[in-house]
Amino acid sequence: MQAVEERVCDQAVLKLLRAMVRAGAMSDGMVRREVTGTPQGGPRTPLLCNVYLHRLDRAWDTRAFGVLVRFADDAVVMCRSRQQAEAALARLTQLLVELGLEPKAAKTRIVHLTEGGEGLDFLGFHHRWVRAEGRTGGKGVAFLARWPADKAMWHARNRIRELTDRRRMLLRVEYIVEDVNRFLRGWAGYFRYGNSTLRFQKIRNYALMRIAGFIAKKHRRTRAFGRWVIAYAYVNQLGLIRLDGTVVAPRPFRVWRVVPNADGERRR
Repeated sequence: MQAVEERVCDQAVLKLLRAMVRAGAMSDGMVRREVTGTPQGGPRTPLLCNVYLHRLDRAWDTRAFGVLVRFADDAVVMCRSRQQAEAALARLTQLLVELGLEPKAAKTRIVHLTEGGEGLDFLGFHHRWVRAEGRTGGKGVAFLARWPADKAMWHARNRIRELTDRRRMLLRVEYIVEDVNRFLRGWAGYFRYGNSTLRFQKIRNYALMRIAGFIAKKHRRTRAFGRWVIAYAYVNQLGLIRLDGTVVAPRPFRVWRVVPNADGERRR
């Protein structure tokens, strides 16, 4: 509340906010009121998180500890050396202690981004330093590539599995495909930046396999029958959207690269 009051002086707004913070969360039919913090998953929690952690942004010294990139309660610090990374971790831990917080040990580590080394997961993407093959057999260009992380792939498969579950057997196949398409549009819309083409193809193949299995169970036939229905009995594979093509973020002062997708459309 002190952090909010630095910028907000409207007493009606502050009173409403205090009431929202004090409101408990219902779990198993019981209302629980925590002494500190805000209820997990509350609609105002991300906003209050950014207000509270803005103090971290203000106190951070980029020249001494590297570049801090923060999105709500997830953060990455980009450093030039191992020594600077260790100093940044110590400084970050100190600032969080001053706020009554501590970094999550399971997700906090120092990663050396180098060719052939490990990468890091941030905001659903896996980031890794790779080298592109040169067109003339040269050494090629090294760059930071990104694609959907393993956890994001696991989430996508789980969601597709739920949408094609046998419990929905009474629904029409077209309705199931519409639901899968709705999810794939949102998922691919988020992950389409970077180098996601191969993982997009894996998710679409998984969706085709699940729909083929759904058709087979619905008609009490083999999975091969389901694949035949998708390939020959319907136009354009039941209308399941394609995830071909990728959009690569531009380099500084360069325009977006235009990449045609499978349907011939041009995307920036």
